[in-house]
Amino acid sequence: MSDFIYINNLSFTYENTIEPLFDAISFQLQKGWTGVVGANGSGKTTLLKLLTHNLIPDSTSINLPKSTYYCEQRTDDIPSGLRSFLELNDKEAHKIQIDLELKKEWALNWTHLSHGERKRCQIGIALYQKASVLAIDEPSNHLDHKSRRVLFTALQSFRGVGLLVSHDRELLDNLCSYTLFIDPPNIDLRRSPYAIAVKERKRENESNIKSAQLASLEVKKLKRKVRQQQQKAQQSDRRVSKRNINIRDHDAKAKIDRARLSGKDSITGKIKRRLQTKLNQSLERREKIKFKKEYTIGISFDENRSAKNFPIIIPPGKISLGPVKLLRFPELTVQYGDKIGVRGNNGSGKSTFVEQLLIWLPFSDNNIIYIPQEISLTRSKDLIKRIAVYGNEAKGKIMTLISRLGSDPKHMIETTIPSPGEVRKLMLAEGIMLNPGLIIMDEPTNHMDLPSIECVEDALKECHCAQILVSHDPVFLKNVVSEYWTFSGVSPDEFKISVDR
Repeated sequence: MSDFIYINNLSFTYENTIEPLFDAISFQLQKGWTGVVGANGSGKTTLLKLLTHNLIPDSTSINLPKSTYYCEQRTDDIPSGLRSFLELNDKEAHKIQIDLELKKEWALNWTHLSHGERKRCQIGIALYQKASVLAIDEPSNHLDHKSRRVLFTALQSFRGVGLLVSHDRELLDNLCSYTLFIDPPNIDLRRSPYAIAVKERKRENESNIKSAQLASLEVKKLKRKVRQQQQKAQQSDRRVSKRNINIRDHDAKAKIDRARLSGKDSITGKIKRRLQTKLNQSLERREKIKFKKEYTIGISFDENRSAKNFPIIIPPGKISLGPVKLLRFPELTVQYGDKIGVRGNNGSGKSTFVEQLLIWLPFSDNNIIYIPQEISLTRSKDLIKRIAVYGNEAKGKIMTLISRLGSDPKHMIETTIPSPGEVRKLMLAEGIMLNPGLIIMDEPTNHMDLPSIECVEDALKECHCAQILVSHDPVFLKNVVSEYWTFSGVSPDEFKISVDR
């Protein structure tokens, strides 16, 4: 394989849409990791699938190697060949198994694995393929801090062309030398890590906005001058017109003839034409200035909810975490307005505990938002169908909330299979419309694009209802919560919950 892959005039349109997602885009990829960044629904996953033979483009001039591999972001299904891979004992397979701390019995116990454990299995198989082009979609989803360090080391050893879709800013900056921004139907490839590239784009966009504003002022001035000159030209036309003059008024006719000979009126017309030419040129220059509009983002909650269900007191107890493991917990209390962060390593029982918590809580369905760690494809399609039949007022509220979370609501309505990040936004928007008393989110930043994560952070900070947020993202938790339920191991088969403030 060469050190470069050239993609020329790549176009792609989904069957159920009119406008192309990508329209004759061209760029170059080279060995090393390229971070792929864009809003939810912008086409990040689609691009990865196009570059790994999983989708066929409408048109392109591209010579991809046959050896490509796409590692998807969903963890619903057991990866093909997992059992065989975990039983391999060759040097490379063994190293990957050790690095990612994979266990042979996981292939027989998939339904009891945490999503983080499932994700590590996916990545292990992906790395073992030795593909020339490796595309990985949200690899750090569900991974605890220790697993993220392991993931970074494993991905760093890859020597082909790597494409990484991730909302993990630390991973993007430390692993990727290049950043590809997707702004359908175009792309913007930067030869720098994410943090540097995003600053460059912001600085350029601010400069272009100022240039566009100055160009607009120039256009306004020229339009005003053209109108003024137009009025003068019309007055001149009336002065040299003989239309309303009496046929026998020879003096008036002679006066008009002298005015015509003086050329003053022709000068007025010439000035008007010159101004019109300048105006057209100014309009053309303004149209060439490209910039991204800054939309209002962030969401707010209607706090018109009763606190009658609070405080919630959960008596001490224990729950099973599969055939062997056990989780013990002390008495836990949730007051109205509490923002509780749930943290701990993969497999310590966080998601299992939250699912049990939903059974215990004294809330009606309309007074609680629960967004699980992963949302199945069937449930995603059902969500789209449900929202489609809402009345105009309710649908309008949902669409407004989605736009304030940084996504295009029109695109979400058109698609039948939204991206996982879009589904999370739709579920959050639908729930917010019901004005909840309690929000429970399991890995709220999973599948979210970076601007959306900041929007959700701001929204949850402003919301006064109770919140229980399960996350491996320390920055997100630090920005939002004031109390922690920490899950830790007492022994290999026993875990406990401690309360930290």
